Amino acid sequence: MKKIQDILIDFGLTSNAAKAYTALLKKNPSTGYEISTQTDIPRSAIYNVLNKLVALGFANSVGESPKKYLPLPPSALLEYLSQSHKDKLNNLEDAFKNVEIEDKFTDFWHLHGYRNIMLKMKELINNANKKIIISGWKREFSECKKQLMSAKKRGVRCTIFSFTEVDEKLGKVVSYKLDEDELRKIWTPKIIMVVDHSHTLMGSAQSVEQSKAILTQNKAISEIAMNHIILDITLAGQRLGFDSTKYVKDIMRNPAEDLQSLLRS
Repeated sequence: MKKIQDILIDFGLTSNAAKAYTALLKKNPSTGYEISTQTDIPRSAIYNVLNKLVALGFANSVGESPKKYLPLPPSALLEYLSQSHKDKLNNLEDAFKNVEIEDKFTDFWHLHGYRNIMLKMKELINNANKKIIISGWKREFSECKKQLMSAKKRGVRCTIFSFTEVDEKLGKVVSYKLDEDELRKIWTPKIIMVVDHSHTLMGSAQSVEQSKAILTQNKAISEIAMNHIILDITLAGQRLGFDSTKYVKDIMRNPAEDLQSLLRS
């Protein structure tokens, strides 16, 4: 129930309203007194909370003396929230059409908080057309598994490097298969991702609100990010005894020319 409450809070409910709704799911119909007892919401506040749920459409009231409350069934609530957010997004889209926006943006977007970093990472993967290159740890690949599998089905080539164990179904994987928990004792997790050679995301992958990352379309930064991953894969090939050429070629912009140039230097 705690997870449901947290998600409802993300949708704009107060903590008390989320508690009251989940309490009604457990036992209904219930009086305000019963909900107050189950949730530790003060009796002086419970009726305001329940009336708010009714006003929002999350609950209904029946009878009088005592009045009892019923929750909106989960399936109906999901439909309600989905339609409500679609309507709001459509209204926002219409409003933006009437706004003239100056097309000048900074080279770098700063992302704050692990959740926001993961959301942007998933968005970039969903929008990938040809190629995804990622260096990260097991937790982040697990977080984005659905998006990566979907990209793979679309024909997007994905090259992955990790010091930790990674599901090899996600793409071309190079991994040292180290234990993630043991690795965290000496290193902090980082994420580097380049999508279609145009968008680069780099930064911390610690699961805290203090995590920071950058998103950029700067070509020089993309080259630095790709070269970093190429070096890690090349060293892994030497240490683990495999030919890293096919992985490196998949990362480079012009693999035939670039690889020959490297071999000659």
